[in-house]
Amino acid sequence: MAARVRWTGTTTQRGYGHQHQAERERRLLLYRPGDLCAHCGRPITWWPLTKVTRRYIHLPHNQDRTGYLPGLAHAACNLRDGQRMTTAILAARRGEPARAWRASRQW
Repeated sequence: MAARVRWTGTTTQRGYGHQHQAERERRLLLYRPGDLCAHCGRPITWWPLTKVTRRYIHLPHNQDRTGYLPGLAHAACNLRDGQRMTTAILAARRGEPARAWRASRQW
């Protein structure tokens, strides 16, 4: 038995259909190395090569996933933001209060 069952929908069902891909392509055409990340504000330094750029630069959704943030984002920043939101949703489902940052050791 698998430890975790993952929902695997189509790209359109997951929110990454034709509209998302077309907007990402449009923004990648306008992208220049040094543009700022939509999440962290640091420069994105990937040279706009076709396959390499697509792996490390994402099109970020806004908080409620009804649109997109202005610009592009580092893949790591975009994935981190998604994981932060997923963790908060799962904690709320379990009835856990929102926690502030904790030290690694409780004294």
